Amino acid sequence: MDSSLTIVTIVYIIMLVIPGVFFKRFYFQGPFANQFQTGQFADRFLTSLFWGIIVQTVTFLMFIKSFDVEYKSVFDLLKTTHGKLILNEVPELEESNITYIFLYLLASVAVAIFLGFFLFQLVRLFKLDQRFNVLQFSNKWHYYFSGEILNTREFKQNINKTGKVSVTLVDVLIKYGENDNRLFSGNLMHYNLTSNGDLETLYLGGARRYKNSNGDSIAAKEIPGDCFIIPYQNVLDINVQYVLRKTDKGEISGKVKKWTNNTIQTILFLLVPIIIIGPWYTEVSVFMKILGNLSLLISWLFLAVFFANYMSAKKELTGKEMFYALSICVVFGFLGLNFIGIIDVMGYLKV
Repeated sequence: MDSSLTIVTIVYIIMLVIPGVFFKRFYFQGPFANQFQTGQFADRFLTSLFWGIIVQTVTFLMFIKSFDVEYKSVFDLLKTTHGKLILNEVPELEESNITYIFLYLLASVAVAIFLGFFLFQLVRLFKLDQRFNVLQFSNKWHYYFSGEILNTREFKQNINKTGKVSVTLVDVLIKYGENDNRLFSGNLMHYNLTSNGDLETLYLGGARRYKNSNGDSIAAKEIPGDCFIIPYQNVLDINVQYVLRKTDKGEISGKVKKWTNNTIQTILFLLVPIIIIGPWYTEVSVFMKILGNLSLLISWLFLAVFFANYMSAKKELTGKEMFYALSICVVFGFLGLNFIGIIDVMGYLKV
């Protein structure tokens, strides 16, 4: 009985936890990649289990719609297999069932990777982690050093600064000895974190050192070199200052623009589950469903880029590039709808 329970446990871990691990690996990216391996084991296990259940739910719905499998037959197979394992017996599986199980495992990993990557891009694109505390990543240093902390509700209420952060200046007080502290300043170029998410080193450009001379007067001395490295273990205090680039005010009033921006973001957010799940409820082949998914997601991505640039105070795309983005959005949108059988592009072209 003990061995059978061990096998069942291993199967549950493979089916639920491993997809959750893949999801988290691709969700925590860039400056937040360290969060994947931080925290207590129980916490990481439970979050992996939670996301594994979400991934398996999405994969199951897509899989049964793709291969025309009935719910009852799947649950009967699971019930029979589970009963055999509990009795320490080898389940009798047909060759087709083994193939389906293998494809299902691959599909669950693919869905986990895609959802993790896509949701990360979604959160960062619409700055949801800066607006909602529950979505914030554990790397607090990124928010402080990049200036994104200015977009949070707490800082907006106390610090009235507008514009885009172009340079982050830091003043670092370092302990040299028992009674000897030195102040360094410069442009923050990079930083490293420990495995626990704590600050490890700072990298400054254009570094300067301050020292007392002739009483209370302070003289600055340029430090030659391109990169000045400071171990955080010697740091006593850090002062952060942002150099902001002013943005031009648009013709639309602030409140109307904010309401319009939030409405567009909400619509784009609601389109995501429709684009991901919708094609799998059509009557076309699996290959056409996959093509439809990819085409509609590309269309959605260019649509999001178009509106993000349109609503932004600092226009990063030219009018020509905006036209190209919208054109690509329309083309891939029509292709995606054609692939899943919603519209017949060739029929329209014939007419």
